Amino acid sequence: MKKLLFFDYWDLEYVEGFARAVEQPVKHPDAPLMRPDLPWEHGNMQLFGSVIRAADGRFRAWYEVIEAPWTEQLAYAESDDGLHWRKPDLDVFRDGGQPTNILFAAGQTGPAILEDLQDPRPAWRYKLLTGAEPSGCVSAFHSADGIHWEPARTFAGRIQPAVATMPDCPMGFLRAPDGRFAAYHRMAGYGRRVFRSESWDFLHWSGEPQMVLEPDPGDPPQTQFYGLGACAYGPYEVGTLWIYATDRDDLGPNKMDGLQTPELAYARTGTAWHRAEQGTAFIPNGAADEWDSGNLQPASQPIFLDDEIRYYYAGTNERHSSRWEVNPQEAGLGLARLKPDRFVALRAGDTAAELGTVIFVPPSVEVFVNARTADDGEVRVELQDAEARPLAGFTAGDCRPINGDSTAHRVEWRGVGQVEAPVGQPTRIRVTARKASVYSVFVTEAGETPIYHQFEGLRPENEAW
Repeated sequence: MKKLLFFDYWDLEYVEGFARAVEQPVKHPDAPLMRPDLPWEHGNMQLFGSVIRAADGRFRAWYEVIEAPWTEQLAYAESDDGLHWRKPDLDVFRDGGQPTNILFAAGQTGPAILEDLQDPRPAWRYKLLTGAEPSGCVSAFHSADGIHWEPARTFAGRIQPAVATMPDCPMGFLRAPDGRFAAYHRMAGYGRRVFRSESWDFLHWSGEPQMVLEPDPGDPPQTQFYGLGACAYGPYEVGTLWIYATDRDDLGPNKMDGLQTPELAYARTGTAWHRAEQGTAFIPNGAADEWDSGNLQPASQPIFLDDEIRYYYAGTNERHSSRWEVNPQEAGLGLARLKPDRFVALRAGDTAAELGTVIFVPPSVEVFVNARTADDGEVRVELQDAEARPLAGFTAGDCRPINGDSTAHRVEWRGVGQVEAPVGQPTRIRVTARKASVYSVFVTEAGETPIYHQFEGLRPENEAW
C-alpha cells in the first residue's frame, strides 16, 4: 500500500485552497478510567510508562507512582477492553506484608516497555528501558510476562547501563520496521531536550546519543521539551512531544514550575523531527475545574486498533512544581481516541480546493480516500500521467463524488474497465474537494487487505535527484 498523509507537503507538487490543521483526538467522556486509589500509590500517578495491547488481547499499563519524599515506583494494571482496569495483587513487592501491584519499589525512572513479537526467546518477549541503580543511567531489562524483570546486562552481579546517561524523563521506545530499536530520552548536561539512541540487538546501543528535538526561535523563552513518546507509522515515526511551559516568574535554574502539554511531532528518519503545528496542543489539558487541568502526560506510544488509535495519558489537576507528585491531587488515567490516519487534515471550504501529488508508480487502481464531508460537500480524485495530463477514464469528471465520513472511501470512476489502467506507470493523483476534510489518500495492491499503519509513502526511498 502506498499512502499520502499531510504532516507536510513533501509528496505534493502544489496545494491550493486547503487549510491544514492538526486533528485532536477525542477524550473519553468517562475518564479518568483508573485512579491511584491504593495506599501505596499515595494519590498520584504519572505516565512515565507505557500502555500496550498485548498479543493475548489484554490491555496492559505500566505507570509510575511516587512515595514521599522521593521514591519512584513502577506499578502495573491490566484490562480486557482498555476501559475497565484492575490492579492485580502480585508476588513481586509487598507493602506492610500485603501483596501489591508494584514491580519496582525503588531505583528506576522513566520506564518504557514494549512487547517484542520478533524475538523468538520467551524470556525476552517483553523489553524495558529505564533509568536504574546503581548508575542511574538508561538500562535494559527483559521479561517473559511483563511482571518479573531481569537485567539484560550485568557485570560482577551489578546492572550495567545500556546508554551512558541518566534519563530523568519519560522515554519513548519502539522497534522500527527495519528491526532496530530506538529510544528517546534526555542527555545529562543538556537540559530538557530530546536525544535518540539506537540498537540492533537491545544490548549494544549507539555510542553518543543524537539530539533530535530542541526548542526553536519561534518558541517562547519558557518552552522546554520534557520528553517524547514515539511509534512507527508506515515510513514515519509519529510522536507526542511533551511541551513544558515554565512559569515566567520561576527564575531558578531548574525551572520546576510549569505545565506539561503534548504536541504532535513526526519524523521520516527518526533523527530529523518536526512539530506538526507548533504551539497547538495535540491532546489539550482540561478546563480549570477538570481532573486533567494540570499536567497531561501521554504514554510512551499509542495503541493501534482496527478502527481507532488510542492515546492513553496520565492527567492531574496539579501543575509541575517541586515535589508536585506528592501533593494532594486528583489524578488518573485518561484516553483520547483518533480515527486511523487522522493526524492532520486538509480542510476545504465553500470554494473548491485542489492538490496534486508528485510522480509515483501505483500498484493498482484500488484508490481510497480518508475524508469527512458536509452533507453538500464532496471529494473527487483524478489520475494523471507524468506530465499532469488527465488519464482517459480516470478524470475528475469520471469520478463518482465522494460524500460522507469514512476512513476508506473507495474511489470509483465510470470509465474503469473501458480503458487501460496505469498500473506500473509513472502517475500523479489530483484531488479536488469542497466542504470537506481530507486526511489521506492510499492505493492498495490488488486484493490486499490493508493495515492502515503499515504502508509506503509515494516517493520511493531511493529516489534519485
